[in-house]
Amino acid sequence: MNTTIRTKLYTALYCTLGTAALCGLSASVEAADQDVPTKTVKFADLNIANLAGAKVLYSRIRAAARDVCGASAGSDPILRGGVRACIDKAIDKAVNDVNAPVLTSLRFGSGEVRLASK
Repeated sequence: MNTTIRTKLYTALYCTLGTAALCGLSASVEAADQDVPTKTVKFADLNIANLAGAKVLYSRIRAAARDVCGASAGSDPILRGGVRACIDKAIDKAVNDVNAPVLTSLRFGSGEVRLASK
């Protein structure tokens, strides 16, 4: 009988500790999401339905991503290793948020499958 009570007590304790750890993790993720630096890229002056306008917008997005991600790394060599991943993620998110076919094609390709020829 003591073993059963002890097992239930340990189970309750582990569940409580696990829940507390998950709540703490969730709170830290939410806090981290709120502190993410951002930069607004304006493109009202561009016609992003054509290739020339989409290329200009893409270069603006890429420059903004470099500014934001480079500023967050500072001079720390360990953080600088994640700058490229940060830039890629920021560009992907911006292109997806704009949701323009020509811009999406510039970033992710046309989506067509083409076979190599001789």
